[in-house]
Amino acid sequence: MTGRSAAAKSALPGFLGVPVERHASIGSTNDEAFRRADEGAPEGLVVVAQAQTAGRGRQGRSWWDTPGASLLFSVLLRPSIPLPQCPLLALALACCVADAGTEATGAALGIKWPNDVLHDGRKLCGVLAESRVSGASSRVSGAPSTKRPAVVVGAGVNVNQTSEDFPGELRGTATSLRIAGGGNPLRPDELLPAILVRLERYAALAASGDGAGLWREVAGRLPKPGSEVAVVSGGRRIAGVVEGITESGALRLREPGRAEATVVSAGELA
Repeated sequence: MTGRSAAAKSALPGFLGVPVERHASIGSTNDEAFRRADEGAPEGLVVVAQAQTAGRGRQGRSWWDTPGASLLFSVLLRPSIPLPQCPLLALALACCVADAGTEATGAALGIKWPNDVLHDGRKLCGVLAESRVSGASSRVSGAPSTKRPAVVVGAGVNVNQTSEDFPGELRGTATSLRIAGGGNPLRPDELLPAILVRLERYAALAASGDGAGLWREVAGRLPKPGSEVAVVSGGRRIAGVVEGITESGALRLREPGRAEATVVSAGELA
């Protein structure tokens, strides 16, 4: 694999008893976590990079970051919940980032369905969950499977960027924890343990197969039933009233003039 640097074990506290692995530069932390999973790495492996050369976001997008100013990491999990519920782990990680970021900055951070972290309407973190069963990886999208997957959940957190650091096309939509906190720089090495300690209870629910418990933990961060939303999914704009949330975190939308609710598992809130 190109773009992979030699890993170093971190002095930071690990996750689920597994030491954090750090890289100066890497292609993708998700790809590296899967590579390590193929070698037999245990659940709880966390791969961290100061820079990614092939980072990616949801729906096939590339992920922009500022080397040294971002927190880029992926977590390897081996959950016992059904694969259709694994998207909840991406939402869980977004919740952990939002809560740890609020604690670090004092700023109110929110979750935008399905798993982005925002401040004042601008994005500061994206999360990507992918699964691999029998050596084939795919983005977690709710496809049914009876096999227990390796699930990698990765996050890119804008930590210390200033507004001038963002490319012109992102300045109106992106932000960072530093900006949200009033300009004070943060230490990514202190933020990561605060995120991981919060993730432990979600990982425990997933490992035990308690998908219902995991859903209850994160459902409060999803759009409320009765709220009106619009989602762009697959090039189509779907507008309607939220009728409910499925066990995988998908939205059940009641569109005007349609007899049955539309289930939307991926997309962007407009």
